Amino acid sequence: MKNTMKAVVATVFALTSTFAMTSTAGASAPSVKNNDKCLKTQYGKTTKTGKISFKCTYNSKTKKYTWIKKVSTVATTIPVIDLAKLDKTGWPKKFIVGGVPAENVTTMQTKWDGLIKLFQDELGMPVEFYAGTSYAGVIEASIAKKVDMVAWGAMSYIVSKLNGAKIEPLGITKYTDGTTSYTSKLVVPTSSSITGIAGLKGKTVCFVSSTSTSGNLIPTEGILSAGLKMSDLTQSFKGTHDNSILGLGAGQCDAAFAQEATVAAIGTGTFAAMNKADYKTIWESGPIPNGPFTISSLLPASFRAAVKNIMLTKLNKEYFTSKGYNGCTAVATCIIVEDAKTNAFISVTDAFYDTIRKVCEATKSTACKA
Repeated sequence: MKNTMKAVVATVFALTSTFAMTSTAGASAPSVKNNDKCLKTQYGKTTKTGKISFKCTYNSKTKKYTWIKKVSTVATTIPVIDLAKLDKTGWPKKFIVGGVPAENVTTMQTKWDGLIKLFQDELGMPVEFYAGTSYAGVIEASIAKKVDMVAWGAMSYIVSKLNGAKIEPLGITKYTDGTTSYTSKLVVPTSSSITGIAGLKGKTVCFVSSTSTSGNLIPTEGILSAGLKMSDLTQSFKGTHDNSILGLGAGQCDAAFAQEATVAAIGTGTFAAMNKADYKTIWESGPIPNGPFTISSLLPASFRAAVKNIMLTKLNKEYFTSKGYNGCTAVATCIIVEDAKTNAFISVTDAFYDTIRKVCEATKSTACKA
């Protein structure tokens, strides 16, 4: 049973790790249809039938390898909507936006000032920032209809929907290098004897939140793939990515998981007291799909369309620089929501997160369930 579980988890881990791969099954590959059988040796590779791309994937339930149609997040040319011509019947008097807390609320709100100003200017209504202090708090607020637009991690998005949140994806961040993914990292003090994820046995480890993708779900997958059980270590949930790293700095844990952007910030800003040379990364996950921005599906269709259009046409470095939002004076250094790495937003669908749902199944994470 243990070996079977390790095999399933390892297989799904490989699926996540090949998220951004562009390898193909070969130019002379035969035509395939969705759900056609593929070979174990073809796992993770892609092929085309006409203009449609398929990827060889593994289904942990059926134990079969099949070709699955790839979900595209390629941006297309989107015309700007003339908001003056839209039917505004039923539009809200104010627009409330928020996100799961990757960092402390004050820092997050400061980074979102430009986004808030953009939507205020375009929608012509007050826009408020919802200061969620925990993943669970933001999920509950979404379910209770206290927030209209939310920036999620992939896992928290899935959990919110499972628990009844009436939401639909709007867009996903696209980085300056064209990617739409990031990674989770495991960090230890440079002096630590821990050299890999398997070395966490018997250790106290800082995690982010039970519903964090890169701060719990993907690390759990990595731990199980290394042959450990979660009971082999002591988990210390810190609530945010910042707090996970700060917990490591304060000696509250032997190692810490966090998203790559947070790890890269060690030695600066919130982590100024931590010398970057005193810490090292000993494990990094495969690419993880960026979480979506969603909007309440209970809002009028014309309002949802307006918000999505603004996001896809104006929530980008070029427009922010032209308007001076967030103090942007140059495209290269402009920060629109997170850091200078985020370039723009492109459309995304719910199916884009099926990879994360497969990880939930393989790890049997109770946090993934309603």
